[in-house]
Amino acid sequence: MASRPAFVRRKSRWLIALALLPLWLLLAAAVAAYAYGLRARGLGWQDGPVLTQWRWLQDDGCVQAQGESLRITRWRPLTVDAPSMTLFACKPVAAVPTAPPWTPPFDLSIGALSAPGLPPMAVAIRQREQRWQARARHQRSEAVAVYDRMSGRWSAQGRIQAGDIAPGFVGALTFTGKGSWRGNRLDGAFRAQGRQLGHGKLARRTGATFEAGVAAGRWRLLATLDAPLALGDGWSLEASQALHASGDPGGVTALSLDLRAAGPQGSVRLSLDTEGTGVARGQGMLTLAGPGLAGTVPLRWNRQALDLLPATLTLPEGLSLSWPRPLALPLAPSGESSISAELRHGELRLKSVDSLLSWQQARWHWQGRLELTGRTAGHALSGAWQGRIDAAGPAGEPARLTVSGTDLLLSLHLPVAGLRAPHWPVHARFSGRYRGAPLSGTLSARHERGRWEGVVEGSVRSPLHSRGGTVSVSARWHGRETQWFLASGSRATVAEGLIGDVLLKPVVVSAVTPLRLTPTGASGTLRLDTDGAVAARWGLPAVTGQVAIAGRQGRARLRVPAWQTELALTATRVGSGRKTGAEGTLEIATPLSAAMSRGLGVTLQQGRLEGQGRWQWRDELRLQGDVSVSGLALDWGSIRASGGKGRVHIERRDDGLSLSSNGPVTLAELQVGTLLRDVRMTVQSDLSTWHFTDVQAGVLGGRLEAAALQWPSLRYQPVTISRIDLAEVAALQNDPEPTVRLAGRVGGVLPLRLTKDSLALQGGRLSHEGPLLLKVRPSAGVGAIKDSHHTAGLALNALSELAIHDLQARLDMSPDGWLDAAVTIKGQNPQQGSLPVILNYTHRENVLELLRSLRIGDEISRRIMERKPVDGSR
Repeated sequence: MASRPAFVRRKSRWLIALALLPLWLLLAAAVAAYAYGLRARGLGWQDGPVLTQWRWLQDDGCVQAQGESLRITRWRPLTVDAPSMTLFACKPVAAVPTAPPWTPPFDLSIGALSAPGLPPMAVAIRQREQRWQARARHQRSEAVAVYDRMSGRWSAQGRIQAGDIAPGFVGALTFTGKGSWRGNRLDGAFRAQGRQLGHGKLARRTGATFEAGVAAGRWRLLATLDAPLALGDGWSLEASQALHASGDPGGVTALSLDLRAAGPQGSVRLSLDTEGTGVARGQGMLTLAGPGLAGTVPLRWNRQALDLLPATLTLPEGLSLSWPRPLALPLAPSGESSISAELRHGELRLKSVDSLLSWQQARWHWQGRLELTGRTAGHALSGAWQGRIDAAGPAGEPARLTVSGTDLLLSLHLPVAGLRAPHWPVHARFSGRYRGAPLSGTLSARHERGRWEGVVEGSVRSPLHSRGGTVSVSARWHGRETQWFLASGSRATVAEGLIGDVLLKPVVVSAVTPLRLTPTGASGTLRLDTDGAVAARWGLPAVTGQVAIAGRQGRARLRVPAWQTELALTATRVGSGRKTGAEGTLEIATPLSAAMSRGLGVTLQQGRLEGQGRWQWRDELRLQGDVSVSGLALDWGSIRASGGKGRVHIERRDDGLSLSSNGPVTLAELQVGTLLRDVRMTVQSDLSTWHFTDVQAGVLGGRLEAAALQWPSLRYQPVTISRIDLAEVAALQNDPEPTVRLAGRVGGVLPLRLTKDSLALQGGRLSHEGPLLLKVRPSAGVGAIKDSHHTAGLALNALSELAIHDLQARLDMSPDGWLDAAVTIKGQNPQQGSLPVILNYTHRENVLELLRSLRIGDEISRRIMERKPVDGSR
């Protein structure tokens, strides 16, 4: 094949070069952008090239700007969209930025531009024929700036709504400006006029004027306030003269102002002036005065900074601020100052350590360490934080705080990375021990609607419990200054656990109303719900009710629905520290029922109990009060009592519980096998020993009396019986046709020894009280005795009818119930010609078995008589 002509080969090379030209241009642009500090990561395509992430670096490596999803939508003119862009505080290369360079026509749209000290703004920049136009918008505020690179002229105008930069305020600030900008030289004049400025909740409005200019590197500022400016919360700001300031890139050269802010806590006045013409320094004074403010701070200023000489200021809420060395505040475009200050509140002290304030024009930051020490509410506090604070918020290591007291050791861990205006969200963790029990939880806080609010959650094992009993708290809270509340619905739950040998079932305490927290305690209404308690010999069913608290005082109304019990309590906290205790009153009203009898040793059948008294808790519970019982009926094994009534005084002290009756305690009936009626006595006891005095009862048609009895006791104590009806004694046989009939009355003295588990009788004596009559009726049993035993038959014939004029009996009974009786009877048989009869008789029988059989027989009879027939039965 013949070779191509030379001109064809040259034409092909030019065509290839032209085809690759866009690629070479794009590569050159990328190299140039990289040289200027652009760094990109992630290149994609979405209707044009997209830089997923990008950063613009300064020569020293500081990130000046960064963003995401930067997209080129057109190439001519170059059109770039950036949904967001963030500018950072880097050290400026020059005091005045260089004017924009030559660029090809372009359009740049930024959805949200964030810069230190400014709110996010939507920005659009357009350049045609080297004429630049920038437009910025934030909410209702807007500004437009124009720069002509060919002529070097610039102009700006806009309108800023006060509420957009200071929520709560109204009014608007309109501004205009113009001048020239060539290279690094910027000249021009600026004027702003504020109208109808003030706080939205107040009717008072005012105007303000600002004039500024820069020429040949020197600047000047004039500001006036037409009338006092309402700031809200009762505060206002006024200027007795216009603010004058001037300077150069090196700092301030002249300064004059006199401002005064006044409010409910007092007033703050700031005055500054220049020492003389051409002297770049001056003096002034900061004065605080009023109910909550006090102090004077001498001031000195120079080109670089405003110095606050050592002083101590009194601030609201008991705060005081002091600094031992001059504090320097920036007046120059850049610089730094050491900060050493201390804030006090009561015994608490917060001070700065190794702290430094640095600034570069409008950008500033503080870095150093804060230390907290002191005591509050009886607890010692210590804490520290080291980090950095700038316009964006704090950054650094988590803040740590330790709270310690007699029973409490608590450590708080507070990350600061998320602390940002305007809500300043806080999420802290705490852990420690309370009375030796582990304690842990979390605390969140957020500033909303002019107050702090958040949630606290934690758990701790109750110090009263030997096992279980974990207390869990979940509460929403809010407040400001001295007004702090736990929201309704906040609750504390005590899990099931053991206190001694008592199993306390779950307890829930919840806030019915918001609880106000004060230094003396809380105020509000709580609801109490508990599932009750169980012990080896007794049980308490569920308890519900409401508790109202007010600082150191509280009152509660509780119910035990299963028992229909009503309980009212009042309480007052007394003392402090280890001597903290409580005291108050209590009232109880309840019907008595078998359900309440567990562990009492008796079975309550019916009745009503009412009581009132006072209580005190300081290391131990003390109690004193009066309890009245009416309509009491109870069973004690086979012993039954009914119609009980009485009033008893109860006291519980360090040595235990004691009770004593106020007046007589009475029982309508007491069934012990033999029925006692109208029982009366006074009672005194420590629950281990019982003393009964003035004991009286009706028994077997007669009376039983004792001046004093003690149970248990090893002594024999006399009991007097009188007018005992022998007919009722004979009726104990429960025989409708008894063989032996008795009539008449007897009496005597029975010395009894009442031990814990037994009853004994020694030397008891009975005798007749008037004539007695004994009849032995003929019966099969009597006939059998007569037929089988001649002597016994003669005796029975003599006793067939006996008029007794003398009866003497001696009685002894051992603790096991065996009674030994020796009886002498003297009388006459009228059926046998008044035959005189003397009968010496001994008898032995187990009385306890006899009474038991009598009680059993009586119980069976009672149940048969009380049985109700089923409907329809016959």
